[in-house]
Amino acid sequence: MMKIKIHTEEMRATFYLPTSLVLSRLGLSIGLYVGRNYVSVPDEKKAGLLLQLRTLRRRHRGLCLVDIHTSEGEEIVVTL
Repeated sequence: MMKIKIHTEEMRATFYLPTSLVLSRLGLSIGLYVGRNYVSVPDEKKAGLLLQLRTLRRRHRGLCLVDIHTSEGEEIVVTL
């Protein structure tokens, strides 16, 4: 399960997403489309990226992918 925690003054939310959904071809395509302004991956490299992400999931369960803490006390944490 991929765990996403968002804590702000107005809201506290925790989402659990199945990694099979996130690390599928559809999930990768959606993620790359959303981040197209920041990340560009050629079509021939997408399969290799997906394979590496799946290997990372197996070897390093609970790995923190994103950990953001602001001075206002807001927190965003994404773990694999």
